[in-house]
Amino acid sequence: MEPSTGPDTGPNQRRISVVQLICHAYGLSDVSEITVEHIHRYVTERRLAETGTHHVRDRLRPRIPRPRTPGDMT
Repeated sequence: MEPSTGPDTGPNQRRISVVQLICHAYGLSDVSEITVEHIHRYVTERRLAETGTHHVRDRLRPRIPRPRTPGDMT
């Protein structure tokens, strides 16, 4: 599996795979314990979390006015 993407954290950067995230999220000791249900549950939870994050992010984002053009001065 590909490592998760995210901002680099400098020299102590650590790549974590999706498999490792699933094992950690559900308290599994190793990869052999992962089932299809674990994968579906993990993906569903991530989607729900991402959807919630977008709502909060949009609500908290400041409104930045567009730059004025010469034609706007009336």
